[in-house]
Amino acid sequence: MFQVRVARLLVAVWCAGCASDPGRERPTAGEGDERLGGAERSVPKASDSVKAGEEKLQQNDVPGARALFEQAIAENPRDARAHLDLGLALELQGEAAGAVKAYRTAIELQPDLAEALNNLGVLLRDAGELDEAIDLLERAAKAKPGSAAAHMNLALALEDAGKAEPAVAQYREALQLNPEDLMTRVNLGLLLIDSGKAEDGKAELAQAAKAASGNRPALVAIGNGLRRAGDAPGAVAALQAAVATEEAPTPALLAELAQAQRAAEDREGAIATLERALKLDPRYATGHYLVGGMLAGMKRFKPAREHYKKYLELEPNGPQAAQAKERLQQLEKLK
Repeated sequence: MFQVRVARLLVAVWCAGCASDPGRERPTAGEGDERLGGAERSVPKASDSVKAGEEKLQQNDVPGARALFEQAIAENPRDARAHLDLGLALELQGEAAGAVKAYRTAIELQPDLAEALNNLGVLLRDAGELDEAIDLLERAAKAKPGSAAAHMNLALALEDAGKAEPAVAQYREALQLNPEDLMTRVNLGLLLIDSGKAEDGKAELAQAAKAASGNRPALVAIGNGLRRAGDAPGAVAALQAAVATEEAPTPALLAELAQAQRAAEDREGAIATLERALKLDPRYATGHYLVGGMLAGMKRFKPAREHYKKYLELEPNGPQAAQAKERLQQLEKLK
């Protein structure tokens, strides 16, 4: 009902000459590929304009980099690396359509250019064009077989398409290449749990938890997954660690912790956590609904009724409105 899913790892942007990913947000640092290379494929040689543009990208001067990539294309329209880097600059400026066009041109000029295949595949995945995204990401992984990021992005697209078994295989391939990649392991654990393989999923999340210290998104996802897989104590530990990463945790995060505490049979602790959430935001409707249910289960009917009433006042057409009304009617009989 209040399931959360880890913010999906976005390591899709590769710059042929950049030392790191300069623009896409990730849950943690250090995950994914840096620059491509190796004997198995050829990255196009950079012209002077492209080199200068890539230096500006590293300095986060995206407009300046874009101008230099456009200059390089004017000098040589068949410069695949310039089109690739222009796509990156456009993507960083929020111009997805232009980025798609630039990546397609780069692929036309060099069909095995893994960076362009990967970046275009992720953009199409974001747009819901999963069949083509999967095809492109499979080509990227084939062009750069040693890239954990390529396999991870392919896994995400396969999972979006409902292809759980091949997605699991790709997550495992990514982890074989980069065993320390925290968010890939978290995503694998969540998918295994969602696929009915709770024990396997719990094992992956337990391993991820050992490396998740201070990483709030990972800890929240681990806690949520462990709770749904039946490991309530593990869920409480992960979510308490997530709460500890913030001076002012959000009501939603506290509600996640409360649900784990309830699953661990710590009802008083769960209620105290929800009261903390409601102190932060008295209009947090979900908190009222949850604490109402917990109080009712402890036969504290009067405060339970008040919380259900407050939920209905705040969200009369909310996702739990029908249940809240039904439970409130039942509690009215217990006055």
